[in-house]
Amino acid sequence: MNLRELILPSISCVVARSYPDRVIGCENQLPWRLKTDLQNFKKTTKGHAVIMGRKTFDSIGRPLPNRKNIILSKQNNFTNADVEIANSFEQALFSADVYSISESVRDIFIIGGDQIYRVFEEFINKVYLTDVFTGEISGDAFFDFDFDKRQWKTISETEFPKTDVDEFPFRLTVLERRRKTVRTIDITKLYTDARTKFDLMDKYSTEEIARKLKFSDHYFEKQQEEEPQFELSL
Repeated sequence: MNLRELILPSISCVVARSYPDRVIGCENQLPWRLKTDLQNFKKTTKGHAVIMGRKTFDSIGRPLPNRKNIILSKQNNFTNADVEIANSFEQALFSADVYSISESVRDIFIIGGDQIYRVFEEFINKVYLTDVFTGEISGDAFFDFDFDKRQWKTISETEFPKTDVDEFPFRLTVLERRRKTVRTIDITKLYTDARTKFDLMDKYSTEEIARKLKFSDHYFEKQQEEEPQFELSL
């Protein structure tokens, strides 16, 4: 691979859904209380860029601390000084890429809602899936993805019982795509796009990114994978 070509961060998603109905929300709220799962979510996403829709952000009610909060919204009148707002898929992903490179982290997390999961579906390489054993419940938002074993492999699976802080028993499964999407971009194009398209160099200067990259050799090295990868050049 050309040394001027940068391997961009991998995209993961974190989602909790009911079992068996696959509900992820009802009237823009989580239909359960699971403190342990929230702690797992915090541990997994801390220090990373998280991309979410406006409704998901509204349901949380505040920016998630110690994370880069990127809100994907088509509403031009939506403003919030404490988060970064993106009006397109491309802008949200580019902002997350620049942040991740600058902070030398390798993963970007998609955290909802249902339409946002759909937008990023083909790019997601890893899924942190919580199945909440609620029985049949009502909802208006769903995560109805099926994970074909020919395309996905299970990395880990952990069962959690009902407790005083967890309203229902649940299972956390980590799945990984067998044939990953590897996104790459020429470094010059990264700098040019940041200047001309998204005005990000006020936050992350060329010198800062170059300095970070100098100590982040993993961005230039493809990891050895058991399965072949699909490479996407930007």
